[in-house]
Amino acid sequence: MQQIVRAHLAGHGQSVVKSLSQIENTGYRQVTSGCRFSREMTSTWPFSYTPGYRTYILDLDSIVAPGHSKRSCSCFLMISSQVTVVNDETYQPNSLQLIHQIIGRIRAQTDIPIQNSILDTSLQLVPFHYLLSPACPISSSNIVSLSTARQSGLLSAKDALLIDLQIGKCLGQLHSGVQNDWYGLPQLEAPEDPSYSWQESFTLLFETLLGELEAASVQLPYKEIRRYLSRAIGSFLFDDVEVPSLIWFTGSDHDVYISLPSDRVAGVRGIVAILPNVTHALWGDPLLETFFLPPNPSTAMLEGYSESGGGPLTVFPRQKTKRTWYTLFLALVVLRQRAYTIDIGAEGSEAVSTIDVNQAWVTDTVSKSIKFLRDAPTY
Repeated sequence: MQQIVRAHLAGHGQSVVKSLSQIENTGYRQVTSGCRFSREMTSTWPFSYTPGYRTYILDLDSIVAPGHSKRSCSCFLMISSQVTVVNDETYQPNSLQLIHQIIGRIRAQTDIPIQNSILDTSLQLVPFHYLLSPACPISSSNIVSLSTARQSGLLSAKDALLIDLQIGKCLGQLHSGVQNDWYGLPQLEAPEDPSYSWQESFTLLFETLLGELEAASVQLPYKEIRRYLSRAIGSFLFDDVEVPSLIWFTGSDHDVYISLPSDRVAGVRGIVAILPNVTHALWGDPLLETFFLPPNPSTAMLEGYSESGGGPLTVFPRQKTKRTWYTLFLALVVLRQRAYTIDIGAEGSEAVSTIDVNQAWVTDTVSKSIKFLRDAPTY
């Protein structure tokens, strides 16, 4: 990893990677010593998890010139062994090239604190494609994921309100500032046959994912789900979206980093970094955001959202029904993405193995969603 830093980060030709922490689905695994995250294990997992991708926090000792003191800083590194195959019959997360393009649009059209990462697909330094963020003068010991902060009781009521307000503002900027002409999964070039209907795009994604899980013999009430979906389509439930907005979709507290209340960095409060985990971002309905998963959005989040250009979310009962479909879709995506993982080894080896899906959450979510959708209003 040190050769990656020295090759790409200006002014870091002599910097040393003193610690490397992998951000995992169950928290943080210490790869080398010296990082506080080694003891900050979480009991939940991020929705943004995608097989074939790994994200790391690198702590650096920056040496400006011989004889000068070291300066501590950190950066994020996202590597991918994902081989992108265009296939309309399977659900496809975004490639690293698409992620880089999406981040560029977010930075150009909003003030969201996501860094302008460097994309390298040359395979010259390591046998993987990767994104490297610029170095920030913040040590990993001074920041923590929002999920860990909430679970560990590190946030005061004032801190929680501020962060919810900031998240709302970020999402408001994202949905109102980064928009498109067509709906669906992002592409490097405009599609030959673009979709101008969100209902058409969403139901195609949903049915593709459902068919993939069914072919894999995953036990779900497929007939019941398809019956309720047909009713929703017949009522044009998803056709009230007028403009394709960029939707983070699986973004959650796990992807947001804040300065620790006890270690305020340069007086910074609240969000200091956002991981480049936009592997499931798409052009669609703002209500699809996982940050709007009930009981969210909070009052503070909704206030920040509307102040930054976000529109109304759930005004009518039918929109609550639509949100339930989005929750069910999220559960299916989690189930699909957690079916297997590719272990990126130290020597570039890959090993496919099964992992422990949080079956309880998926099962409970599917069950509750279907129960609600049986008699849910669609008009």
